[in-house]
Amino acid sequence: MDIREAIAPCGLSCEKCLAKHGGTIQKAAADLMHGLRGFEKHWKRFSGMNPAFAGYPAFSEIASFLAKGICGGCRSGQCLLGDCRVQRCVSEKAIGFCYECEDFPCRDHNLPERVEQVWRTANARMADVGPEQYREENLNKPRY
Repeated sequence: MDIREAIAPCGLSCEKCLAKHGGTIQKAAADLMHGLRGFEKHWKRFSGMNPAFAGYPAFSEIASFLAKGICGGCRSGQCLLGDCRVQRCVSEKAIGFCYECEDFPCRDHNLPERVEQVWRTANARMADVGPEQYREENLNKPRY
């Protein structure tokens, strides 16, 4: 995955996002649902052997949603954060990441507080080590 597809301009990891088409979660969920094809006919019988299977319909609904991968990433114009202004800004300034901007950190991002913290930390780290190294450092860390 290309670095600009893997890491959003704000520093969030698109490839680890639960909604990213082609991301690790989408791929794993699609593989799982592929492996479970036809199980909807059998879950009731299995729940008689193990009560964990009684929750299969809810599990299947969530896994099916994750398998769709509904987001193409903010660089495709599909930011899931709604009013986020980061993608518009980096596009207008013809830069890849916020740390490349002389105004970083600015106030015109409209990010939720928790995401703003990630944005500041991630872009500061990318400024120090570059986006490729930042990605490597965070590839195996939990998403949340």
